[in-house]
Amino acid sequence: MRITFQSQYRDTSAAIEKTSEQLLEMQRRVASGKELGKISDDPTAAAMGVAERSQLAGIDRYTRAADGVGSRLAIVDTVLTDVVSQLSAAQTVVASARGTSVTAAQRDAFEVNLAGIRDTLLDDLNTSFHGIYLFAGTASTTRPYTVPGGGTFATYAGNTSTVEVDVGNGRSVAVARDGSAISRGTDAQDLFETLDDLIAAVSAGDDAAMATGLSALQRAFDRAIAAQTRVGADMQAIDAQKLRLQELHVASVDRISKLEDLNMAEAITDLTHADAAYRAALGAVSTVSRVSLLDYMK
Repeated sequence: MRITFQSQYRDTSAAIEKTSEQLLEMQRRVASGKELGKISDDPTAAAMGVAERSQLAGIDRYTRAADGVGSRLAIVDTVLTDVVSQLSAAQTVVASARGTSVTAAQRDAFEVNLAGIRDTLLDDLNTSFHGIYLFAGTASTTRPYTVPGGGTFATYAGNTSTVEVDVGNGRSVAVARDGSAISRGTDAQDLFETLDDLIAAVSAGDDAAMATGLSALQRAFDRAIAAQTRVGADMQAIDAQKLRLQELHVASVDRISKLEDLNMAEAITDLTHADAAYRAALGAVSTVSRVSLLDYMK
């Protein structure tokens, strides 16, 4: 069967078009560093990549949440450290104020100390973070304690609920706490009322009232220690969760890379082969174009 010039030219032109497309595709891959240029390149790998990116986005959201929660818990822990310190100092002051040998000047100094401790504790439990009160429960925009014009401390203005933030699947951590659980607990009166009563008892030299107040201070101290212990446990859990999220992030990024990223060494080799094939196809066309009619008549 005779092969005509037209059919031979058509075949070589098709070869050029095919090798040109292969060359362009390899150039795209090498330039982008990506194995997949479009979904049709590998629908299965593309679908898996979408799923991995969705999972990675979830991991990153949990990581940001954990970072934010960790910052809040660090502040709560610092505040509770000061609360514990102030309550310990208050117990020392009241214990020193007891007895008949205490002078009037000493009582005045003790009263001033207790008033200062009371005011510091008020500031502690009114601590806010980015406009959110940390000890107001879910009433996070409400100042937990205020002092009305008469000078008497107001009752707790927050609520007994807590605010929790998810930092992982099935893992949440409280970031806003019920301040009354620390300042009052199951006692009949609030810590600030207790301190006001103690100031009055120190002024009057009322040892019995001071003994009652000391017991109340001890209970408040125990509640603050228990709250700080819970915060410490949550902070440890956050650290462990952040480490786990970091490991999940690295693993997910690695899987995405295996699905989408190019093996550059192999790609450069394929690019070289594609370029050689393209040049060979061009050479074939050049040879066909030099063939004369007499060549076909032989």
